[in-house]
This record gives sequence, C-alpha cells and structure tokens, in this order.
Amino acid sequence: MSDDGDPHAHAHVTRSEVEIPATPGEVWQAITTSSGSAAWSFPADIEPRVGGAVHIHREPFGPDASATVTGWEPPHRFAYEERAAAPAPAIATEFLIEAREQGSCVVRVVSSLYAEGEGWDDIAEDTGTGWGMALRVLRSYAAHFPGRPAARLDLTVPVGAPPRARAEVSAAVHEALGLTGRTAGMAFRTPQDAPPLSGVIDHLGPAFALLRAERPCPALFAVSAFPMDAATLSVNVTGRLYGPRADAVAAWHRPLWNDLLTRLAAAART
Repeated sequence: MSDDGDPHAHAHVTRSEVEIPATPGEVWQAITTSSGSAAWSFPADIEPRVGGAVHIHREPFGPDASATVTGWEPPHRFAYEERAAAPAPAIATEFLIEAREQGSCVVRVVSSLYAEGEGWDDIAEDTGTGWGMALRVLRSYAAHFPGRPAARLDLTVPVGAPPRARAEVSAAVHEALGLTGRTAGMAFRTPQDAPPLSGVIDHLGPAFALLRAERPCPALFAVSAFPMDAATLSVNVTGRLYGPRADAVAAWHRPLWNDLLTRLAAAART
C-alpha cells in the first residue's frame, strides 16, 4: 500500500484505439448492452448508471468478474472498476467514443491496473494487447454485422509455454489454418484437417488472426496464442456466428475446433 493509503497510487496504464465505421450510438449499444456485448466480446450485464453493477461472463477464458460503473455518459464515455482482495490488483477500464466525419467514430480503451511491486508492467501490457485484439473484433462486428445477435463458440487450451514463445506458437496456429504467407484482406480457406471455413482475413498479426467467414455461415473467429492467465500461453478461439444457421454451425464446429486446439497445444509442448 502506498504511503498515503491511496489504492490508485500505483497505476500501470495502457491505451488502445481503433476507428470504426459506425456512429457513437451504434458502438454504445454494442459495448453497454447484454446482446451487443455478447455479439463480439464477453457477455456483460450492466446496470446503466454510475454506481451500477457490472457482471462480465469470461468463461472459459477466466473467472467471471464483478465491477462497478464509474462513468456513464451515453454515448461517449463508459467506465467501470473491478476490485479484488489483495494481492490481486484493482482494474479500471474506460471506453471513450468520439464521433468522426461520415458516420464513423474513434473508440479508445484506457486500462489502468493498480498494484505495487514487480511484474505488473508485463501483465498490464498483455491487458493492453488483449484490448487491441478486442477492438479489432468490435470494428469488424460494427462494420459487417451491426446489431445482429450471435451464437458463441469460445475455447481455450493451455500450452504450458511461457509468453516469450508466442511468435512460435502463433506461427503454428497460422499454418494449421492455412494462413501462412497470406496477409489481411486476402481470401482464405482452411485446410481439410481444420474446421471448414472460407472468407476473408480481417487481420493477421503476431498476436492473433481475425477471420471473417462467409461459409458455412457468416462469422468472426479470433484465434490467438495468448496468456489468458497472465502466466502461460494458451491457444484460444473466440467465435461469433451470425444468421439463422449460427447455432447449428457452432454446435458442429465446437468439437472440430477443440480437436485443432488440442493438437496445436500438444505440438507446442513437445
């Protein structure tokens, strides 16, 4: 604890932003409503007022979290803070939504991790990386599937490797999905031993791949090698599927993705 007793005295802050082809009101709905948040990120139940309760459903990537709304200024600012017993840090998250010309907006996320001691900078940096990935998913959702509900397909399998092995594990993930040598904007089709998908590569980077599928149904799949527990890597898939076939395709694909992630994790351990 700091000398003045202020739990916010030691802040590890990261900032992420993205421009989105949607209005602030449309983005606000995607961020602050249960149906909107579930269609691109963790489902969240939010009481719409300062002091209101927030419950974030993070399974299977981590335990559910409870927080308190600290900022509520529709449609431009939404903030909440998660408190936990020591030594776990308090985490404050702030969304800032700024209108741009022609119906677009810039969305910024400021994440502040309040903790003393060593090692928190790396965890804060991973949190910032995670928000950067999430904002890319939000942008694609707002651009291509605005307001549409989604079926969820979320899986994570631990690798048992340290975060420094991320590039190597990510390369194996990309190869398994048939993405090696390709770039964002190119068409893709997964290999025969992967879950059957075809569409467009929305993003391809060292942290994760974001695939915008057209077949077997419209969908977004974010596939990553990322330390979900802040300590060791796992291979993860966050799938959001849209349209009348979404539930059926999610049920069909779930064991196929689980098999792929399990094989990738086993290969990374050898």
